[in-house]
Amino acid sequence: MLESIGDAYFAVDRGWRVVMFNGAAEAFFGVSRDQVIGRDFWTFYGQGQDTDYARRLRLAMSDDEASHLTMPSRSRVGRIVEVRISPLPDVGVGVSTYDVTERAEAEAALRESQERLGLAVRAHSIGIFDWHLPTGQVVWSREQAQIFGQGSEAMTGHIDIWRAMLPADDMIRVDAQLDAATAARDEHLTFEFRIHRPDGAQRWIEGAAHLLYGADGQPLRLVGTNIDVTERKAAEQRQQLLINELNHRVKNALAIVQSIARQSFRGDSASAAAREAFEGRLMALSAAHDVLTRQNWTGTTLDQIVDEATAPHRRGDGRLLADGPRVDLEPKTAVALGLAAHELATNAVKYGALSAPDGRVDIRWAVDGGVLRLTWRELGGPPVVYDGRRGFGARLLEQGLAEELRGSVKLDFRPEGLVCHMVATLDPPAN
Repeated sequence: MLESIGDAYFAVDRGWRVVMFNGAAEAFFGVSRDQVIGRDFWTFYGQGQDTDYARRLRLAMSDDEASHLTMPSRSRVGRIVEVRISPLPDVGVGVSTYDVTERAEAEAALRESQERLGLAVRAHSIGIFDWHLPTGQVVWSREQAQIFGQGSEAMTGHIDIWRAMLPADDMIRVDAQLDAATAARDEHLTFEFRIHRPDGAQRWIEGAAHLLYGADGQPLRLVGTNIDVTERKAAEQRQQLLINELNHRVKNALAIVQSIARQSFRGDSASAAAREAFEGRLMALSAAHDVLTRQNWTGTTLDQIVDEATAPHRRGDGRLLADGPRVDLEPKTAVALGLAAHELATNAVKYGALSAPDGRVDIRWAVDGGVLRLTWRELGGPPVVYDGRRGFGARLLEQGLAEELRGSVKLDFRPEGLVCHMVATLDPPAN
C-alpha cells in the first residue's frame, strides 16, 4: 500500500533506524532504499537536531504527538513540501512528504491578490454585497456597512435592512430595474439610489452588480459593489446651476444687444431688413446656446445643431433633408455651424429654394481624418442671378465663420441653386 501512494514515505523504529523507504521516497530524496534501510536516521538527515522538523519528530517518538507542517524542502532547493509526522504504535514514527510547490505558489498569489483587492476596496471605500435572492439573506463587507451607516451586526442579515433606508420612489425604480434585468436574463446591472442613514444623513449611492442564475434559470444571487457618490452628485448639481445661470446671463446679454439694435435702427426706413437679419442671427446664437446647455456645454452633435437651426423652416413635407453620420462637436464649432445653418436657411426661405413651392434643400456631410465636409445644396428654386457682389451674410459665412471652423466656407451661386461647401477641423475625441 505504501508503495502505491504518491507521497514520499519512510518510517523509523524506536532506535531511529530507517525501516521503511518507499519508491516515491527514493525518487524524491534521490537515494535508493538499500542506501538508507537500517541506517541511523540522524546520519541520513544530516541537518542536525535543532530544527523544527527534528523537534516534531522527537515529540512524535516520545509523546505520540502527530504534527503537520509546510516548509521549504532541504533536499530540493526551491521546492515547498507538506510533511505529515505520525506516531506508529509499537514501531516508531512514520513520515510522508509531498511536493506542494505549485499549490503553495497559487495560494500565495491568491493571498497577494486578495490583499491588493482589500487595500483597493478600503482606499476607495467600496462596499461589497452578496444578496441571496430567494431568501433575502445578504452579506455585506465592512465598507458596505460603513457606507450605509450600519454597525458590524448588519454585515449579515436580511435585505430589508437596506430596503428600509431607501425612499419609496427609489425603491420602486430599483425593483423595476432588477425585475427587468431578471426577465431579460441579463447578467449585469447598474443602479443609483438615495438612502436615509440611521444618523439622519441622506446619501447618494451608485452601484453595479452581477446576476447569477440557478440551473433552473431562476435568479439566485446578486453580487456587486456600492460607492457613495454624494459629493459628486452635489458637484454635478452645482455645475448645472452654474451652467443654467451662465446661459441665463448670455440670453440676457443677447436680449440687451437686441434691444439696443432696435433702438439704433428706429426711424431708419431702410433698416427693416437689416434689423430682421440681425435679430435672426441673435436668435440663432441663442438657439445654439440652448442646445449646448442641454448637453452641459460638453459639446453636441451636428444633427442636433442642424435640426435646431432649420426647425422654423421645416414643414414636414420633405423639402429640407439632412443626412450624415453622427458627428460630435465641441462648443465653438457647434455655435459656428449653427450660425451658418441659420444664415443659409434664412436666405433659402427669402430668396432661394424654399421660397418656391417645389424647391428643396439637401444637406449632407461626411468625416474623413478628423475633417468635416458639409454640403448645403438648393434645388428647384428661382434661377440664381449672381452679380458678383457679396452681402453681409456671404461675408459672415466665407470669412468670419470659416475662421471659427478652422477650415473654409465656399459659396457657389449656380443658376439652378446655391451650393455651399463647408470644411471644418474637428477636435479629437477626449480619452
